[in-house]
Amino acid sequence: MSFKFEVMIQSLKVASQYIGTTLFMAITSIVIGVILGLGIALIRLYRIKGLSQFFQVVVTLLKGIPMVLIILALYLIASKQFDVWSESMNWSLRFRDFNMVWIAISALSLLATINSSEIFRGAFAAIKKGQFDAAKSMGMTNLQTIRRVLLPQAIPISLPMFSNLLIGLVKASSLASMVSVVDVFAAAKITAQQNYRFLEAYVAVAVIYWGISLLIEKSAQVLEARMTRKLRRAIL
Repeated sequence: MSFKFEVMIQSLKVASQYIGTTLFMAITSIVIGVILGLGIALIRLYRIKGLSQFFQVVVTLLKGIPMVLIILALYLIASKQFDVWSESMNWSLRFRDFNMVWIAISALSLLATINSSEIFRGAFAAIKKGQFDAAKSMGMTNLQTIRRVLLPQAIPISLPMFSNLLIGLVKASSLASMVSVVDVFAAAKITAQQNYRFLEAYVAVAVIYWGISLLIEKSAQVLEARMTRKLRRAIL
C-alpha cells in the first residue's frame, strides 16, 4: 500500500483543530497533580502520623495500575452513580449531559498526583538536612521553611522531571477517546475511518505529538536555566 502524503496533510489539518483539547486535559491535570502531589510529598516528608502511612500505601498501589483501567473505572463509576449524587445534591445535571473531558482529566490528574508526589519527594531528599536545622535555629516555622528553603531549591531540581511528566500526560490523553472525548488522536482516527488510510492518520498524529513534546522540552530548558541563575544569585 502506497503512502499518500496529501492524506496525511489532511489528517494533520483535522487533528490540529483538537490540539487545544489535548493541551487543556494535560495542563489542567498537571496543575491539579502538582498541587495535590506537593501536599502528599510534604505529609510524607514531615511524617504526619496516620496520613503519611496512608499515602505511602496509596501511592504504591496506584503506581501499579494502568491508566486505561483508571479511565474505564472512573467512567463506570460515574455512569452508575453520578445521577444518584446529582439528585441527592438537587442538581439538574445528569450523566448524559456530563462532559466526558472531566472523566479523562480526573484520571490524568490521578496519574499526575502520584508522579508529582514522587518527584517532589526526590527533590526534597536532595536538599541537605543541615538547611532544615539552620531554618529551625533561625526560628522559621514549617510553612516558612517550605516557602523559603524547600520550594526555591526543589522546583529547579524537579523541573526536567515535570516537563517529562507533562509530555507523558499529553500522550496519555489519547486514551480519552475511550470515553468518547474527541482529541488529536480521536480526530485523526475518525478521518482514517472515512478513507481507511490509517497509516497516514497515525503519522500525522505522531507529528503533532512530537511537536508538542519538543515545545514543552525546550520551554522547560529555558525556564530551568532562568530559575537556576536566579537561585545562584540569591545564594551569592
